[in-house]
Amino acid sequence: MRTKTDHRFVIDLDPDQVMDALLMIEQMPDWSPSHQDVRVATRDEFGRPKRVYISASLMGRPDRQVVEYTCTDNRIEWQVSESSAGAGGKGWFDLGETEDGATEVWYHSELYLPIPAPGMILKRSARREGEAMISNFVAFVESVTGLEGLGEADGLPYAEETGYEQPGYAQRMDYGRGFEPGFGTA
Repeated sequence: MRTKTDHRFVIDLDPDQVMDALLMIEQMPDWSPSHQDVRVATRDEFGRPKRVYISASLMGRPDRQVVEYTCTDNRIEWQVSESSAGAGGKGWFDLGETEDGATEVWYHSELYLPIPAPGMILKRSARREGEAMISNFVAFVESVTGLEGLGEADGLPYAEETGYEQPGYAQRMDYGRGFEPGFGTA
């Protein structure tokens, strides 16, 4: 079964801080519900992850993957090159700066699972996992940048207009089709 998902959200930090947090690949289990262990095998000439081994649980099924990363100044892409469970996937985080200096994040993922599953159930599960991942990622970014504890009273934008209480987080677009990344697993 194949599925895709797209999420767009805003973090009230500059893009460099968000990219630095994304490049902490080995800490992905701190914010991604499907990842249990992440280890960088090789890095590019700038110290960014290139080949990564990941242990994950995709739709409740354990998997060990080898994932190839390509990183630029404002984008991190990944593609599963090997999977013990026969899963596949790819995706990206694309960062852009808003007019007020915050970061708009576009998170896209595609996942293939070699199990029969009703599409509606897979998409619903993927959307929920993606929502949890985004919320956890925003909290993670805030913790590594020293912004923990910020709240609506601190004047963060979008909180009132979106109804989201999460500090520094605003949903900018409805969820698309699909599933949470799967990044890869070793």
